[in-house]
Amino acid sequence: MKKNTKGAIALGAAALLLAGGAGTYAAWSDEATLDGGVVKSGHLRITEVDGGTWEWADGDDFNPSSDLIVPGDVVQYTAEYRLDVAGDNLVAKLAPNLGGVTGGLNDYLNVDATSNTDGITLDNITRADNAKTVSVTVSITFDPETSGEDGMDQSATLAGSTITLEQTAPASN
Repeated sequence: MKKNTKGAIALGAAALLLAGGAGTYAAWSDEATLDGGVVKSGHLRITEVDGGTWEWADGDDFNPSSDLIVPGDVVQYTAEYRLDVAGDNLVAKLAPNLGGVTGGLNDYLNVDATSNTDGITLDNITRADNAKTVSVTVSITFDPETSGEDGMDQSATLAGSTITLEQTAPASN
């Protein structure tokens, strides 16, 4: 065998031996405590202030226990809610939800909410709105496209409906 070949083999063997021992290298380390204090979270809460009132879309009184709606009718429930918003970068929206409503009429109802409270936008509630009272009107529309006998002599129990205050992503700057 040539001298160059023997040298290359010896060099390769030395490299393998050195590589095998590389995983056992020890290094010094130290640590200290991170005294960053306490981190606290905020919260979102909504509370109905008083029982609300029902009316037809034209402003006349609506009595859900005796008045009967037909396709195309709109009835409104208006109530005041107190906002409890704590969190520096918190943005929330307030929305009605008929998800818990039961009964055959539920399939024909559509819901929307508006507010007539100055300075409060239902889809942009922030810490600045903390402790404010917002008046919310929930409009329930009997789908005007309902036809045939669909929805006739049906009822919907609205006890499962909610007003939800839900965190949303903050607007990007």
